[in-house]
Amino acid sequence: MSATTALLPDYIVGITILVTMIAAMLRRQRGTISSWIALIGTLGGIWATIDLWAQHIKPMVFYGQSLTVDNYSLFVNVLVLIAAGSTLLLGWSGEREHEEFPILVLIAALGMMSLGMAANIVSLFLGIEVLSLPLYILAASHRNNASGEAGLKYLLLGAFSSGILLFGLALVYGASGTMDFVGLASSVNAHSPLLAAGLMLTLVGLLFKLGIVPFHMWVPDVYEGSPTPVTSFMAFGTKVGAAVILLRLLAYGFYLSPQDWGPALGYLALLTMIVGNLLALPQNDLKRLFGYSGIGHAGFLLIGVAVHNVVGARAMLFYLLPYGLAVIGAFAILTMMGSEKETVTISDLNGLARQKPWAAALFIVFMLSFAGIPLTGGFIGKFYLLQAALFAHQPGLAIGLVVGTFLGLGAYLRPLQAMFRSRPAEPGIPGWTVNWAHVVVLIVAVVGTVGLGVYPTPVVHWVNQSANFFWLH
Repeated sequence: MSATTALLPDYIVGITILVTMIAAMLRRQRGTISSWIALIGTLGGIWATIDLWAQHIKPMVFYGQSLTVDNYSLFVNVLVLIAAGSTLLLGWSGEREHEEFPILVLIAALGMMSLGMAANIVSLFLGIEVLSLPLYILAASHRNNASGEAGLKYLLLGAFSSGILLFGLALVYGASGTMDFVGLASSVNAHSPLLAAGLMLTLVGLLFKLGIVPFHMWVPDVYEGSPTPVTSFMAFGTKVGAAVILLRLLAYGFYLSPQDWGPALGYLALLTMIVGNLLALPQNDLKRLFGYSGIGHAGFLLIGVAVHNVVGARAMLFYLLPYGLAVIGAFAILTMMGSEKETVTISDLNGLARQKPWAAALFIVFMLSFAGIPLTGGFIGKFYLLQAALFAHQPGLAIGLVVGTFLGLGAYLRPLQAMFRSRPAEPGIPGWTVNWAHVVVLIVAVVGTVGLGVYPTPVVHWVNQSANFFWLH
C-alpha cells in the first residue's frame, strides 16, 4: 500500500486546512463557508479512516521510519476527528467573528493524529508542537481578560514543558544513538544514567500535557478562562494525544525496562486519581469542576500505561472514547447555557429539571458516565481499567481507582442536586441558545455514551485489534 493511500485521512485534513484558509480569506460569508468546509473535511477523514480499517492493513512505516500506520493510529484518528468535529459544531454560533477558529482546530487535530502515528522522537516532538501552538491561540481567542490570561498561562507553561520534553529527548538520543522507538530498546544500556535522566524529563513533558499531578496546576485555570468549545477540545483531544504517544513510546522504546518507569507512573496515577477528584468536590464553577475531574480521569488513563500489559493498553484506549463522549455532551450543555456568559456555576443549574427536563436528562447521563455508573460507557471503561490493574497484580491501583471513583461521584452529585432545586425570583433560565449543531453533538454524545454502556462489543473488538501488537516483541 502506498503512502498516499495509508495516510489518506491525514492528507484529507491537511488539504481541508488549506482550502479553509482560502475560504476564510475570501470573506464573502464570514465563518459559515469555512465552518462547512472544515466539517466536511473532518467527516471525510473519518470515512477514509474507517475505509482503511476495513481493508485490514498491516503496520506500515513511512517517511524514514518516522510515521507508523496501523490499527492503533487508525483508532486514534477516529477519536481525534470526533473531538475536532464536535468542537467545530459547538463553536458554530459564536465563530462568525473568528474565521481562523476552524483552521486552528484542524491544525491541532492534525498534530494529534500525527502523535498517534509517531515512530521516532522527532515526529513525537513535532506532533506535540503542532498540537499545542493552535491551542495557545484558541485559549485566548475570546476578547476578555479571563481568556487572555488562560492563553498566556497555557503558552508560558506549555513552552516550559516543551523545553523540558525536548531536552529529555536529546538526552535519550545521546544515550541510545537512535531516534526510532523500535531501536531504542536494543541499543540502550538499561543502567545508563543519561538514559534515566532523559526518560524522566521526557515523561515530565508528556505528563504535563496529560495533566498528571503534580504537573496539573494549569488545567483548571486554562479550562475556566478558555471559550467553552475550546475547553471541550482540550479536555478530550489533548488527553488523546498525550496518552497515545506516552503508550507508544514506552511500549516500544522502553518495553524491556518497565521497572524503570512502571512503579513511578503507578504512584503518579494513584496520586492523580485521588487529588484530582478530591479537589473537584468544592468547586462551584462547572468548568473548573470538569477541569479537576479531568485530572482525575487522566489518572485513570495512566493506569493503562503503568501496568505495562496488553490488557492495560486495551483498557486505556477504550476509556478514551466514553470519557470523550461524556466531555463533549457535558460541554455542549454548558455551551448552550453560557451563550451570554462564559462562566457557568452550579447555581445556574437550579431549576433545570423543571424548566428544561430534556437538558437535565442528558446532563444526568453524562454525569453518571463520568462517575462510572452501570449502563453507561464510563462504567465499562472503569471496569476494564480495574481488570487491568488486577491482572497486573497491582491492588493499590485498583483500590485507588475505586476511591477516586467514589470521590468523583461526590463531585458529580452536587450539580445533579442543583438541577432539582427551585429557582427563586427568576421566571426562566437566561442565556440559552440551541441550534442544530448543538443538537447533533448532543445526539452523538448521548447515543455513544449509552450505547457503549449497553453494547460495547464492536468497540471492544476494535480496541483489542488496535492494542494487540504492542507486546509482540
